[in-house]
Amino acid sequence: MSLKLVHRPVGGQVTLLEEKDRYLTLLGARFGRRFWEYRKRWALAEERRYLGPWPLSLDLAINSGCQLRCPMCPLPARPEAPKRQELPDWLYRRLMDQAREGAIPALTLGLGSEPLLHSRPHLMVKEAVRAGIMDIRLGTNGLLLTEPLMDALIDSGLTRLEISLDAAEPVAYRAIRGGDLVELEKKIHLFLNKRAQSGAPWPLLRVSFLKLELNKNQLGPFIARWRGLADLISIQKPIWFAGSKLPPPPPKTVLSVPCGQPWQRLGVTYDGHVWPCCSWYGENLLAMTSQKTSLATIWRSQSLTDLRARLTFNRPTPECLACAQAGAF
Repeated sequence: MSLKLVHRPVGGQVTLLEEKDRYLTLLGARFGRRFWEYRKRWALAEERRYLGPWPLSLDLAINSGCQLRCPMCPLPARPEAPKRQELPDWLYRRLMDQAREGAIPALTLGLGSEPLLHSRPHLMVKEAVRAGIMDIRLGTNGLLLTEPLMDALIDSGLTRLEISLDAAEPVAYRAIRGGDLVELEKKIHLFLNKRAQSGAPWPLLRVSFLKLELNKNQLGPFIARWRGLADLISIQKPIWFAGSKLPPPPPKTVLSVPCGQPWQRLGVTYDGHVWPCCSWYGENLLAMTSQKTSLATIWRSQSLTDLRARLTFNRPTPECLACAQAGAF
């Protein structure tokens, strides 16, 4: 059976593949018409033809930092906080209350950070389920998965567990992520066994491969290894960020920035700061905080309205243009 394309956003930075029709079919069966309306709106928003009163997805950094020092990531070059910090419980409850009010359909845990460093990620998923969020993703390097945490995530209502691997061979994995690929793969197989024993299809497993010079010959073996095991396979092109150890891309002329993220999603960091997208290039575009301002107000703010207008009329901000030139488009 050949792999089928599930999604490729504008610009083609991510290609999402599956062998069996599970993601849309299972969530559609679980949530019915509301799920299919969400996916239709998501596709229209990506083309900047739909703007709802609330974001379609919240992307949350539920804690600061990451335990790895990957060469493609800007985090290692940033000053560490004196103590690793978590999104305050009161702020998360405030966000989930607003998600319930706005019927926000999707949530990602792991914006610019490693969410398994949080002390209670499974409880945050459960709160999101109670808030009525349908599509709940957790993006992780997977190295902090333990048996009890696997059980808790399977029980939590999480719909997608997304693990970044970026290699099919241990030496390349260690060069990229600094960990033990053999041990990580054992954890993933244990998770799949536990999910099968639970009798539930959730959470679906997505594995990701970011194409780099260090792994350029491993995409084929990676796909061969995970097809039939992972529910979704993600193949990504790198985006260059200042502070990463990747060489800057050669200069290129970008004629337009067809980004639809400010129509789709809103990011919130562990201290409540908001992003209009999921890119580090957008971290300083909005001078607002969700600690004091509601998500609906931020979503309809003049700052975001102006940002959307600049993208619509091909007058992108310097940050959006830099993101496009760095590989996003």
